[in-house]
Amino acid sequence: MVKKDASVKIPVLDKDNYFHWKVKMHLHLMSMDERYVDCIEKGPHVPMKFASRVGLPDDAPDVEIPKPVSEWTIEDVAEIHKDKRTMNILFNGLEQEMFDNVINCTTSKEVWDTVRTLCEGTEQVRENKMQLLIQQYEHLHFKAGETLNDTFKLFQKNGSL
Repeated sequence: MVKKDASVKIPVLDKDNYFHWKVKMHLHLMSMDERYVDCIEKGPHVPMKFASRVGLPDDAPDVEIPKPVSEWTIEDVAEIHKDKRTMNILFNGLEQEMFDNVINCTTSKEVWDTVRTLCEGTEQVRENKMQLLIQQYEHLHFKAGETLNDTFKLFQKNGSL
């Protein structure tokens, strides 16, 4: 079995260009398997089953609970393994210094979220940056000798939080 896009290089994070890496890595994961993106956005697959209804009234709602490992199917194992593959791709897209910060993460979502926080800051820091960018946008002026294209590139670069 040949893997799709096996010849495509994994994007490597340059901390100064996190936004670009994030876009490239998201697309890379999507091209490998769309469910890899689910791993970084929602977390790993957890096999579920409906709880026993013994002793419950007929109109009681069905309740899903995690399956014990002994009840996992081949499909469940394959879905769980996708998170490990996603982690492997993410790890290979990080320089040693960044890898050292996520080496103890146990899921690809945890790796993704940790890298984001290290590169962009917390939600409060991102909000502060956004407010600063709004102020800069409101006071945006062409500089002498600057073309519209130059201004657009500057705006695009600064707007990539």
